[in-house]
Amino acid sequence: MEVYTWRVREGEKDARLQSYVEKALPLLPGRYVRQAFEKRDVKVDGVRARAQDAVIPGSVISVYTPYAPEIPIAYEDDRVLVIVKPAGLCVEDENAGMTVLSLMEKRAKGEYRPRLCHRLDTQTCGLLVLCKDDESEEALKKAFRERTLKKEYECLVRGEMRPPKAVCSAFLVKNAALAKVRIVSHETPGSKPITTGYEVIGREGELSRLRVDLITGRTHQIRAHMAYLAHPLLGDDLYGDRTLNRRLKANGLKLCAVRLEILSLDAPLDYLNGRVFEIAAPF
Repeated sequence: MEVYTWRVREGEKDARLQSYVEKALPLLPGRYVRQAFEKRDVKVDGVRARAQDAVIPGSVISVYTPYAPEIPIAYEDDRVLVIVKPAGLCVEDENAGMTVLSLMEKRAKGEYRPRLCHRLDTQTCGLLVLCKDDESEEALKKAFRERTLKKEYECLVRGEMRPPKAVCSAFLVKNAALAKVRIVSHETPGSKPITTGYEVIGREGELSRLRVDLITGRTHQIRAHMAYLAHPLLGDDLYGDRTLNRRLKANGLKLCAVRLEILSLDAPLDYLNGRVFEIAAPF
């Protein structure tokens, strides 16, 4: 029996407990959520709860289920893991019932402590690197910091990109309170420079399929920068075209980290130099 326990963040506005649990445990199929409520295997502050109960900010929720979700593994050795993160799963959040880190810790069974070396936005899927020891963590974080580990993404955007290949620069301003960023053309107080390269690799009706080189890695950079260029990502309701998303029945953000190329890693991970990890986008 698996147990998922977390504290409801302050300000949570979900009115119904079942819908809240479904969002908090994104890899748990809906039938298992329903089953947990039917069997009275959902507790709030230690008391058995019902599906229609209200969500109480600050309360502790525990869900008991026989289902154990697994994250696909693209590569693993004694020091590192390359996983395929599902869309909708956050990498780390103490107020989330299920995260990349919590699932990988369950998988490790105490044999090692998985550590995050970089991040993907919650709605972004694709390749994500974790490590298993201090030396590997230091080497990987240095590689990401110095851009000796190259990341490429694939996405679907609105319209026909012109030109079909470009490197675009701007400035990004982050609003932490709103969990949102905005892009501006010139430097302003608090702004950070961004550079995004893209190439059109296909046309799909009124959409363009892009391969994106994230030259700087800022929060929501690809999503916000493409929207700034008048080509928002399909499925992006935060920065994008909600009318288009509804009309095309876009189920989730169409953005995937599809390729990792290791240009140079220090010891003890130098044996990985030259390796390329690549997956197909699921859209």
